Amino acid sequence: MALFLVTAQTIIYLVLMKKIISCFALFIFISNVFSQDDGLVVAPTEDKIFTEDVKSIPDPVVTIDIDIRFAFPTGEFKDFYTRPGMGGFGVDVLRPLGKTNPLDVGVGFGYYFMSRSEETYGYYTPGVGDYDVNSRVSGGMFALHLISRLYPLKSVRSPFQPYVEGLAGFRVFSANQRLETYIHATDTYLPVEKDYNYNGSWSYGFGGGIKIMMSKSELLFLNLKASKIYGTATKNMDPSSVQIFDDGTYAYNEFKSRTDVVRFSLGIHIMIE
Repeated sequence: MALFLVTAQTIIYLVLMKKIISCFALFIFISNVFSQDDGLVVAPTEDKIFTEDVKSIPDPVVTIDIDIRFAFPTGEFKDFYTRPGMGGFGVDVLRPLGKTNPLDVGVGFGYYFMSRSEETYGYYTPGVGDYDVNSRVSGGMFALHLISRLYPLKSVRSPFQPYVEGLAGFRVFSANQRLETYIHATDTYLPVEKDYNYNGSWSYGFGGGIKIMMSKSELLFLNLKASKIYGTATKNMDPSSVQIFDDGTYAYNEFKSRTDVVRFSLGIHIMIE
């Protein structure tokens, strides 16, 4: 009987020791796992990914568009302005309202070459001798507009950034003469004589375009844009009617019409941080 009790106690003791050893081994394993947390790679959350994307988006203080432009008259302006279109250049300077705010605001300048006529006539006067009179008559259009531009995908990193914009301002139409006289006997030019005529109109419109990334820095883009611009009625020079007379004076016919155009632009978009 005593032998049976000793054997039973021994068995119980061994079972308890086995459980104690198992628990101790489990404790050591868990401790090792937690001590290696710093080396684990944890998948980033969606919030972290979005935050990192926002940080990588350029944050310019100002943007500058430099482009060449082609404007084509529409409506009654097309009926009076006999040429198919006019070419020019422009600069738009915009300020973003925030890194992820889709709206930029600013101002745009443009100049278009509408017409040019030039003639040189030779004369002779006793006491002066031979002299030439060069008369140049040119027409142009200067535009100044306030601009609001909306980028729907501004907060998304993409090599393509479409946009829409509205503009309002005015345009000035000019007809200018430059008269230059050259005297052969003294090989000199007399002071240039100039004559200026201006007419203005209010204008407004809308357009859309797309920027295409050209640099890894994400600060230089190719910029393509088309706009419809409406203009109030004003007097303008008919380029086909310009006449330069042999005394150096000139004349032309005027017409009055609205000044609506469709404009296409090709240039670069620069972001300055």
